[in-house]
Amino acid sequence: REVSAVFQRDYILRMIEMMGDLMRRVKELMDELAQMRLLEEACRRQCGLPLSALETLSTESLTEMLSPTPRLFASELIYLRAMASPDLWDEGRMLRLKSLRLLLTLAQEGPLCELRAARVQALKLELMDLLLPEDLMACAAFLGQGGAYADMEDALFEAAERCALPEREACVRTGAQMLREAARAPAADLAFARTSAHELRLSARELEARWAADDSQQPDRGEET
Repeated sequence: REVSAVFQRDYILRMIEMMGDLMRRVKELMDELAQMRLLEEACRRQCGLPLSALETLSTESLTEMLSPTPRLFASELIYLRAMASPDLWDEGRMLRLKSLRLLLTLAQEGPLCELRAARVQALKLELMDLLLPEDLMACAAFLGQGGAYADMEDALFEAAERCALPEREACVRTGAQMLREAARAPAADLAFARTSAHELRLSARELEARWAADDSQQPDRGEET
């Protein structure tokens, strides 16, 4: 697959360095028009789209239109656009949400997930009130791929908390499976992520037990309310 061939660690590091340099250049420009001109140029060069398209098109449309590499650039550019206009609070939050959701579509790439796990966790915490259960499950998958197992665990419990009853069973089942798979990671990796195999297996059982108890208290479908 293109994404596997392209998204090697060295490539991602170079791209992140390039985006960091772009961020510094944007911050150095005091004039907002000059900032937007710089971002527009980068957007057309890396994504083949005007910056306005990244802002107005849905996440689903951008995911369909852009292959993995320009999609990653799009996520980064939308994030820079949001950070370049801190006074536009609501607009900036929605742009950061779009940036997060585009980034989460690349959750199968281990090196990328490792290097952007902190970004995903920070955006998850900031945008928690806007996130849907599927967003939180995607965050968990990304964080797990990046080795951030404790943060993955939190996201799984948060997703289950927000799931409506019909979807919760699948959410809990998937979450418990992810926790048990994570428990098989090397002990050193788990310790670095502030957890252990024992803790993750306990969390898997807790996840299942907590919502099994909650669901058992719900009336049967045929029972009168």
